[in-house]
Amino acid sequence: MLFFCALLMLAPYFCRNAAAMESEWRAEILHHVNAARAGAGLAPLTWNSRLADAATRHAADLQSCGKLAHDGCDGSNLPQRLDRVAYRYRAAAENLALCACDAAGVVQLWLGSEGHRRNLLNPAVTELGADTRVDITDPRRALWVLVLGRE
Repeated sequence: MLFFCALLMLAPYFCRNAAAMESEWRAEILHHVNAARAGAGLAPLTWNSRLADAATRHAADLQSCGKLAHDGCDGSNLPQRLDRVAYRYRAAAENLALCACDAAGVVQLWLGSEGHRRNLLNPAVTELGADTRVDITDPRRALWVLVLGRE
């Protein structure tokens, strides 16, 4: 019982740290994407919570079936996932990665791939949302989902 009570007392500390860590990687991915866009003479993107929700749902879906694909395990595609979060897009794109890297590393990885780079540097998009989670098949790697869009 004492152990349980101690855990309850520490819960706010751990929750704040988890929230701070999530806020930190979000700021980092936004920073690195915007640095790449600035280098190409493009306007910066802003964080969009609905795009982040779409990314989170897709990441959870992919994690549940252990695959990396733009089509979800539930059969969904990007337009369907954006519809589910009420994001009425005029432009949209999605980048995925499975790597042992942080936010800076995953952006560099995407910049090294023609299709992913084109998505990051698309002048038609104005917002992004993302999610990252541990790869269930290899805990040393992270699954990254980045959704870019413009309403």
